[in-house]
Amino acid sequence: MNIESLLNSIFSDTDYNVKDIFEQKLSEYNLSRTKALKLLNIDKDVFDEIVNGTAKQPNLIHIVKIAEFLGIEVNNFINIVLKNQSAENILAIDNARKATFLVKNFDIKALTKLGFFDSSFTTEELVNKVLDYFGYTSINDFEEQLEEPLYSRVKKNHSDKMKDFWIKSAYQTFKVINNPNDYNRERLKDLIVKIKPYSQDVSNGLLTVCRALYNIGVTVIFQNYLTTTQVRGATFITNDKPCIVITDFNKVYPTLWFTLLHELNHVLFDYDTIEKSSYHLSDDNDLFLIEDQANSFARDFFLSEEKFNYIKGYINNPYLVSKFANEIEVHPSIVYSFFTWYQKELYGKNYHAAFREFYPDYSNAISKLNPITWNESSIKEASEKIKSVLELN
Repeated sequence: MNIESLLNSIFSDTDYNVKDIFEQKLSEYNLSRTKALKLLNIDKDVFDEIVNGTAKQPNLIHIVKIAEFLGIEVNNFINIVLKNQSAENILAIDNARKATFLVKNFDIKALTKLGFFDSSFTTEELVNKVLDYFGYTSINDFEEQLEEPLYSRVKKNHSDKMKDFWIKSAYQTFKVINNPNDYNRERLKDLIVKIKPYSQDVSNGLLTVCRALYNIGVTVIFQNYLTTTQVRGATFITNDKPCIVITDFNKVYPTLWFTLLHELNHVLFDYDTIEKSSYHLSDDNDLFLIEDQANSFARDFFLSEEKFNYIKGYINNPYLVSKFANEIEVHPSIVYSFFTWYQKELYGKNYHAAFREFYPDYSNAISKLNPITWNESSIKEASEKIKSVLELN
């Protein structure tokens, strides 16, 4: 039973007049009121409270019995009972609807810990925070304009509410930004080969590349990583255009560039697959069996195994590593990062904590992209800030 529909019925017209129908039935069956209620085994005062809408906790069995006697569908009779309920009871039902909406869609405890919700919020305030953030005025609008378009094509294949929140936030951001530039795959291929040198510019390189991508119809945004989601990046197809999200998962500079190229591979080679499901997450689940190819593409783009074999003998000489990085047009941290990965992959050696002094602060690379940090009051405002830095004036 849909509570929203029931609540909406309160404000709709109805042709039923229960008291008149009851009198008609008494006449039809040649019964007195007292005899009818005795046959139904319903107390007179209880009957009056249900019919008049003053019963605070109407008994379901009584409702079914009365509906049967009157010849009215049970759902229709419940609508009638609701319509006559006190404002206090209707508010209680509405609060139940809001509470169900919240627990069904959001991890309230985790989002409060994150600072998105205030711990003192009432149910009403929690719902208003969500609706204001996503830009909707009612729960119905949220479900019809955000939930349905995002998940109508395929069944949602995860149960993590934080991941769901992250996906909805990104999707809504792309909808609001609504990149006006046409996407052209050939132009993207031409642009990708020019990206690598920009990794050397920690402060402005990523922003410059994201602007260039936006100009050819590929929107890139940055969303802070959410605990438990395990999402490094994602590719969406929104408004028939490719859109990419990067997170600060593991919080190191080379991963930002690796993730960007990984997702661009999905745009180039997996567009049709992703379009069928609206989005693809680069996380632990490789449901389309396309992650290995995207990983190889990004790795070979920055540091192939051949180049790794050349530099591995000089990895402890910062001057030579820096010189080599400059020759292959990447930031030195990318050389160290991929050296670490190849050592683990090829030889099982763990260099995880090594060379961290050569990694720049990743936040310097993303700050100018106006990342979504979960402190924004609304996606609309956050999207306008992002759009303002991506658009070329």
